[in-house]
Amino acid sequence: MSRKWVIFIVLVTAVNIGIMLAIIFLSQNQGNGISLGLESSAQAARQDKNNDIRRSAVVEAAEKVSPAVVTIGAVRTAYARRFDPFFSDFFSPFIVYPYKERLPYLGSGFIINSKGYILTNYHVIEGAEKVLITLADGRELEGEILDADRVVDVAMLKIREGEEFPSAQMGNSDDILIGETVLAIGNPFGNLLEDPHPSVTAGVVSAVKRSFNPDTESLRVYSDMIQTDASINPGNSGGPLVNIKGEVIGINTFIMSRTGASHGIGFAIPINRARAIAREIIDHGRIRPLWRDFDCVNLTPYLVKLLKANDAQGVVIRRMEKDGPAQKSGLQVGDIIRKANGRDVRNCADFIAYFSALQVGDAFSLEIFREGKILKIDYIIHEYKS
Repeated sequence: MSRKWVIFIVLVTAVNIGIMLAIIFLSQNQGNGISLGLESSAQAARQDKNNDIRRSAVVEAAEKVSPAVVTIGAVRTAYARRFDPFFSDFFSPFIVYPYKERLPYLGSGFIINSKGYILTNYHVIEGAEKVLITLADGRELEGEILDADRVVDVAMLKIREGEEFPSAQMGNSDDILIGETVLAIGNPFGNLLEDPHPSVTAGVVSAVKRSFNPDTESLRVYSDMIQTDASINPGNSGGPLVNIKGEVIGINTFIMSRTGASHGIGFAIPINRARAIAREIIDHGRIRPLWRDFDCVNLTPYLVKLLKANDAQGVVIRRMEKDGPAQKSGLQVGDIIRKANGRDVRNCADFIAYFSALQVGDAFSLEIFREGKILKIDYIIHEYKS
């Protein structure tokens, strides 16, 4: 065999080997590509499954309500004492100067309809001259105070301009289950974080119908409150307490704590009570004043003996207007009111506080002592007209 043929055979063999290696290389790459594609699809499927597992009812409830939760701030007049040498010869060397104070984060609230009506606690906006509403998307809008029930601690605001706002759906606070999962949504420590996005804490309904003795200084009455262990921190006041269906069942109001930090004992005003106040304001433009057409006095040892009462619990009706709601309900001068809407009446301050927490049209169920007998009377609240 000649040398040329040997060279030709070697070249052909080399080319064939190169082609075979290229085919093998491409096949492996294609295989790897298919394998990688299958692994990527499997990984995406696993991720989707993990997301489905993580997307619990709690997550969906939070997503449903959070856009309607707002942060409430205010502008109000504050006073400072400053040294002024010019007036020191005539007055105290320290003169009190008023100045406008802007507080962008006082508490929380939630929008109840697309027109921008908002429910919150009265103590959140108390003393405010101008109300600032910060939406969850960061927009700051001016609001106005429509009216407030200072006794029940519920206020209703409205965003001045705009419409089609995200709103929260209200549930039924008379149908709450002890132990059911609830969320407290609001803007805790907003004045430190300066973040309009609400935060969420989860817990359960610990108890219902928790009532507290009236605060005679502020004349606040907290009755039939919802107790929860969902953390209610500073700045959460006025925010919604939400059930697992994403319905608002209460307004987060206060906690029971010695340090000011949440210890899992928080309380919310039932939404049915707040809804009635909102309806009163929307329908009548204000909360109509109540007509109490009788006066009471505290029981004294002398009155206990005179009225032949067996103890000193309750208050005595001492005066009543003629042909008023009290007389028409069957009340009489000298009756001892022992209970009001199922709650013990210790003194006149208690009774007036319980009365003030009602609304026009409500029935005030009274348990009275008269001539040795216990009677039950329903007194219907009427509007006071001067």
